[in-house]
Amino acid sequence: MKNWKFASVIFLIFTLLVGCSSEGTSTPDNNGDQEPGTVVEGGTVTIASTSEPGNLNPVIWATTSDTTVTHMIFDSLVIPDEELKMVGSLAEDWEISEDGKTYTFKLKENVKWHDGESFTAEDVKFTFTALAHPTYDAGAYWRVEPVVGAEEYKAGKADTVAGIEVVDETTIKFTTKEAFAPFLSGLFIGVLPEHVLGEVDPGEWEKHDSNRNPVGTGPFKFEKWETGQYIELSSNKEYFGGSPNLDKILVRFGDANSMIASVLSKDVDISAVPIAEVPSVQTLDYASLVTQNQLSVYYVGFNARNDHFKDVKVRQALAHAVDKESIVQSILGEYGNAADDIFPSSHWSHSPNLPIYDFDASKTESLLEEAGYSKNKDGIFEKNGKELSFMMEVPTGTKEREKSAVLLKQMWEKVGVKVELRSLDFPTLVTKLLPKTDDGKQREVTKDDYDAYILGFGIEADPDEYRSYFGSSYMPPNGYNFVGYSDPKVDLLLEDQAREIDLDKRQELIWAVGDKLAEDEIWIPLYEQNTPFVVNNRVDGFNPDFRGVTFKAKEWSVKE
Repeated sequence: MKNWKFASVIFLIFTLLVGCSSEGTSTPDNNGDQEPGTVVEGGTVTIASTSEPGNLNPVIWATTSDTTVTHMIFDSLVIPDEELKMVGSLAEDWEISEDGKTYTFKLKENVKWHDGESFTAEDVKFTFTALAHPTYDAGAYWRVEPVVGAEEYKAGKADTVAGIEVVDETTIKFTTKEAFAPFLSGLFIGVLPEHVLGEVDPGEWEKHDSNRNPVGTGPFKFEKWETGQYIELSSNKEYFGGSPNLDKILVRFGDANSMIASVLSKDVDISAVPIAEVPSVQTLDYASLVTQNQLSVYYVGFNARNDHFKDVKVRQALAHAVDKESIVQSILGEYGNAADDIFPSSHWSHSPNLPIYDFDASKTESLLEEAGYSKNKDGIFEKNGKELSFMMEVPTGTKEREKSAVLLKQMWEKVGVKVELRSLDFPTLVTKLLPKTDDGKQREVTKDDYDAYILGFGIEADPDEYRSYFGSSYMPPNGYNFVGYSDPKVDLLLEDQAREIDLDKRQELIWAVGDKLAEDEIWIPLYEQNTPFVVNNRVDGFNPDFRGVTFKAKEWSVKE
């Protein structure tokens, strides 16, 4: 790629040198060399997923379980490489105007959709125009918001987005209202086929048949979805980037224990391993451990509409009651480290000066007393006769997360806070964080939808992704700010960092965002975790990194 200039220069300067895997064959952690064998043409690999996808449209509230599959089916204009530099995928090359506002993309030629239709610039225009459609409410509007005319189109004041222009079949131009540093990274999202969805209102896409029978341009084609069991993909032999090595990939669903059992029976080739099970997996003579280094932080999120969590002192008090080091040592060991920032510690967005909430029960009590709480006869803090009690939603499928929730409950109850845990599958949690009306439309979150939850969040390409989670204007149905956080200073900082081309100045603005969010503790960061995977030695090329476990599935192969 030749013309990086303004937005993409971020990725040239601030490259991620820590925690990224190298290309090529995966290397086991502990079991020595993998079994020798001859790479065969074709074959099938089965990979486990602890959650079933909600849908297979990449622009509808995409979750990790969704992208595990959609990364193999759909292509994006650009993708991040292992150093977070944006490189072309459907885009062959691009140029950026001297004022940093116009991006002209030359697309790869002779690209076909899986149903044989030709991919053109019209599909790109269709996809990104749809993200600004007045009825679209599935979380990705922020990607096109900087484009000239997007705001007017979304408001119903224009018939199209003026700043998205098809020059010819293989050339498309985007014009932003002003220089926008993370614009390229926002184009990292699957492009959709206009001939499949062009006549469907974007507000109705979530109900469309293509969500369970998608048509993409990617290296693998969708074949079958057996609900509750697996999704089957087949090789796209006409893929513009070269045919994948495998014939098929199966993505099987189940909890961690059942998936490990399937590895032992050799019905599954690849699965995440609960850390407690690592010693037993290390003894397998036919499999090896591979570690996925992630740019992610696990955290507890609070619903700011909750009567207790409206008060920042309550959130700060709960943070002081969390012994993060104990959680890491007892559950994660060498695969984790305590986190004090919602931005990953190995990423340039991590602030060196943010406030730290040390583990100190006395500070918890002092802050709650300052907030007007006192202990009742049962030793529970209460205010105006209402006990400090809440429900924390815990998605199943990740043993470390489930165990962490139990420890958090114990820590908070020890200082006089009542906590109830509710286990639920990930798709059900999504219905609480991103609720809908009876007719299936996204709606605003209320204080009754949930109290708190535990999840992880990771950077895919650029820290501007956090804007959709903390900007006041991005509360559902307009984004992912389901915690209901609103602060004018953070809003301004988030907008300013997106417009700032000077790299040092942008970093300072991002750091200021992290500092203020740490002060307010609407998320309590807990730990960063690297995930061990077990992989059958018959599989070659499995090398997961922060972009996802299947991001490089095209390179996988099997040996005799």
